[in-house]
Amino acid sequence: MYKRIVTLFSIIALLLIVAGCNASGVKDCGEDMECFTEAAENCDPATVTFSAELEMMGIRISSTAYQEIVGKEDELCVYKITTGDVEVELTEEALQQMLDMGLTQEQIDEQIVMIEESASQEQMSQICRVEPERLATVMSQWADGEYSTEDWTGMDCEDVVEE
Repeated sequence: MYKRIVTLFSIIALLLIVAGCNASGVKDCGEDMECFTEAAENCDPATVTFSAELEMMGIRISSTAYQEIVGKEDELCVYKITTGDVEVELTEEALQQMLDMGLTQEQIDEQIVMIEESASQEQMSQICRVEPERLATVMSQWADGEYSTEDWTGMDCEDVVEE
């Protein structure tokens, strides 16, 4: 009897591993945004680590975010995002434009330090409530490298203080 129970648990554990789920039933998508987008469509619990790079106005921002679909609450999907590593640098073009505007190298260095300090602030976490279809649409756009300030439209988010 004991051997049957151990075998049964082994089979269940193997099925969870094959399905990409951990013991709590949360699907671990690793870095696969397509997997996470599919989970978002039905608000199935899942996690993903997402890295992105964005260049805007001569500032190149590289970031990593840990994202989690917690589950449904009143027909809305509960989604958590925590920023991780953030790196900021000015492009050569931006540096040249600043020099052309008459800024000294010292002033430029001060601005770079301010940007770096801003980027190195503590991790930020938010919990959002959003319709599953909206979340899936945004995740699909992010997977395709499309980002917009409009991405947060329709999401009710609040900051979470990590202890």
